[in-house]
Amino acid sequence: MVALGTWAMGGTVETWGYVDDRESIAAIHQAVDLGVNLIDTAPIYGLGHSEEIVGKAIRGRRHEVLVATKCGLLFPRSKDQFPPRCLSRESIFRECEQSLRRLRLDVIDLYLCHWPDPQTPIRETMDALMLLLHQQKIRAIGLSNFSCEEIRAAREFGSVHCLQLPFSMLQRRAADDMLPFCAENKMAAITYGPLSRGLLTGKFHLGDRPGGIRARDPDFLGERFRRNLRIVDGLKEIAVGYAKTVAQLVIHWTATYPGVTAPIVGAKRSSQVVENVGGVGWTITDEDRARIDRLLEGTDVVP
Repeated sequence: MVALGTWAMGGTVETWGYVDDRESIAAIHQAVDLGVNLIDTAPIYGLGHSEEIVGKAIRGRRHEVLVATKCGLLFPRSKDQFPPRCLSRESIFRECEQSLRRLRLDVIDLYLCHWPDPQTPIRETMDALMLLLHQQKIRAIGLSNFSCEEIRAAREFGSVHCLQLPFSMLQRRAADDMLPFCAENKMAAITYGPLSRGLLTGKFHLGDRPGGIRARDPDFLGERFRRNLRIVDGLKEIAVGYAKTVAQLVIHWTATYPGVTAPIVGAKRSSQVVENVGGVGWTITDEDRARIDRLLEGTDVVP
């Protein structure tokens, strides 16, 4: 199973490049047609625009999908300001009503705190989420980008059904703590960033100078970028043996990693959705899985 990520659909040209709303809606329709039943969005993605696009796209198809959105990152007052974090009771209630309106929903299937807010007691945050659950405005509570310690603290004051966390071939730290923690506590683990902002799709080459959000990403800079491209070259050799693209191999590896419930894979166009969905529904050999491990550990990198 893969979930559809919609950050780019709401993003600006400066962040993700040109995005056409009609293509975004067509991509969501394509995903649902192919059996994708979880769509992930957030108010901060395009300052509400992503949620509006999702709301338009699922009109008449609500029964076919689960919608996840978030709270806790407020709209910045200027382009130079980082989104303020706020998980106070009143702010959560206000954000929930705004998301319901933009999504054209009566209830949100999964409502996540986008990032921790150290200024608000976690009890206040959880009390608000539990009340929304009781009022049937949300169906499940999730936390995104919280540490194990922060999750334990939250669980003292209410239910946490799902965690959303970064996890990819290039960022595997969650395998050491978060994924086992989710399994131990019977919480779903929805991972994001499996394609490492497109780096693991094979579309970048030595000498490229990626712009937008990638320009500041260490994975796209210097020796680290060169190392990552060598890993991609090795992955391409493995993918060819299965008649798959490197992106499909990467998605497959992530989706089948022990403890992962589903990876969130972003898309802006229908063709990307088709490719992403092709990352599941097949298997790779234990030998190739071990070869991937060696690639990632740096012991079997293509020279």
